[in-house]
Amino acid sequence: MAKKKKIDVESNIINTEESVNESVENITENNTEDKKENTMKDSEKAISSKEISSEKENSIKDIDDIENIILNNKIKKKHRRRIIIGAVMVFLMVVGVISIIMTGVNTTAKLFDNTKEKEEYEKLLTTLVVSDPLPFETFDQADKDLILASSIWAAVMNEDMEKFEKNDFGQTYLPSLEVDKYFTKVFGTQHTLDHRTFLDQEVEFEYNQEKQAYAIPQTSFPMGFTPKVEKITKKGKDKIVTVGYISPANSWSDVSDGSISKYVDYIFQKQGKSYALVAIRDSAMKVEAPVK
Repeated sequence: MAKKKKIDVESNIINTEESVNESVENITENNTEDKKENTMKDSEKAISSKEISSEKENSIKDIDDIENIILNNKIKKKHRRRIIIGAVMVFLMVVGVISIIMTGVNTTAKLFDNTKEKEEYEKLLTTLVVSDPLPFETFDQADKDLILASSIWAAVMNEDMEKFEKNDFGQTYLPSLEVDKYFTKVFGTQHTLDHRTFLDQEVEFEYNQEKQAYAIPQTSFPMGFTPKVEKITKKGKDKIVTVGYISPANSWSDVSDGSISKYVDYIFQKQGKSYALVAIRDSAMKVEAPVK
């Protein structure tokens, strides 16, 4: 009995040891599996972290790329803006230079263009040229009747004759003061007219001493040459006005062909603030002979 009990006890111890060993093995296996799982999880986490890091790096690169693109676009825009501003500035400078040049050219042209002055002298000399006065070097040598007639016709052409008194024959009384005004415009203030009754080209100008006026006959303006100022030359105090004499028409119904018959120099001298006619001379400018 005792031996049997001993055997049973040993058997139980063996079984217990086997159970303990199995438990240890199970625990070991479980620990191994847990370690494997943990290792796998750690690996997965590491891989995930790497992927996240890679994505972050890619995102950062993308952001850098976008920032570089934006910066480049800004630089390009600034560059374009500068180019445009530069082009505009160059254009304005060119326009300014052209404007200055044109202004200079126009100013120079105006300095040399005396068209207006020529027209003024043509108007001033119209009634004198029409009578074709002979040359003279002093006022005393001039034809006084011709000068008086040219002064009367200048007043008739430029004044409103309707404002003056008329006589019983319908003739207008032209005050001698009006005649003096137009005489002074040509000959200045150093000479005066001798008002009297006189005959000019078969037309009588009767002077009324009481009214201090001329009775202007009802007649047309006389036919004759028309002035065309060719040039104006200054020489010291003198101003030489070279006048071309345009040939008159053959009759009132005809029109002049505009041809120049001759050239005459009218010498004006500075007297105070204005110029006065002091002499008439044959001009050195000559009419060119027609080509045959």
